[in-house]
Amino acid sequence: MKKELSTRIKTCLFVIFMLTAGVAQAQDEEQDIDTPEISEIDTAHDRIIKVHPLQIGEIYFSFEKLRTERVANEYGIGYIYKSYLKGETDDWEDYEAKNVMGVAIHMSQRYYNTKKRTAPFGLFWGPVFGYRFMVFEENVFELPEQDPSSPDYRFVGRLYQNSLDLSYQLGGQFLLGQHFTLELAGSLGGRVKYARATSADELLPEHIIGHELASDESSYIAATPLGQLKFSVGYSF
Repeated sequence: MKKELSTRIKTCLFVIFMLTAGVAQAQDEEQDIDTPEISEIDTAHDRIIKVHPLQIGEIYFSFEKLRTERVANEYGIGYIYKSYLKGETDDWEDYEAKNVMGVAIHMSQRYYNTKKRTAPFGLFWGPVFGYRFMVFEENVFELPEQDPSSPDYRFVGRLYQNSLDLSYQLGGQFLLGQHFTLELAGSLGGRVKYARATSADELLPEHIIGHELASDESSYIAATPLGQLKFSVGYSF
């Protein structure tokens, strides 16, 4: 049920994004094609505080600030409480949600099309960088309990994971009323993960999602493609 709900949410976001982009493009075409590029920062809306309510497994807030009349930087921080490991197969439908405690940092640079609208509104694009650190719940590999005095006893440490994200995004941000904002965007890129659990050995490649780059008995490095849909509401000032 959770997987079906997640899929429906992503589908709805994609449809909303495409519709919004289409409306924005239609509005641009209605304006004079010779409209000069805007060259001044709109000081009434050059900062935006945002909340991202549909982030799966993460509570995420961000702050965007204009640097020039068409370039902005966004900084975000999130608390991660759910993440995914592989189940018995590599099928994405078999991925298992696990409880975690973690933090995420997001940074991006945005270039706005300011020929039609004043930044930070309208269509934008640019690179996105992210870092995530997570501590998984105890016995995340669901190993059977063993007597420490048994000759077959195996100790496996707690699972920690660091990851670096790099992607490129395209989206639109729009002003609703005087100060409230709506943002829809999509991004494509990649993620590199470094997972560590003492003496986990074969459990790491069996459960960490991604293509193996390097591994030993206690650590595992993997890479995976990254695609994300982004939705936020904010307040500009």
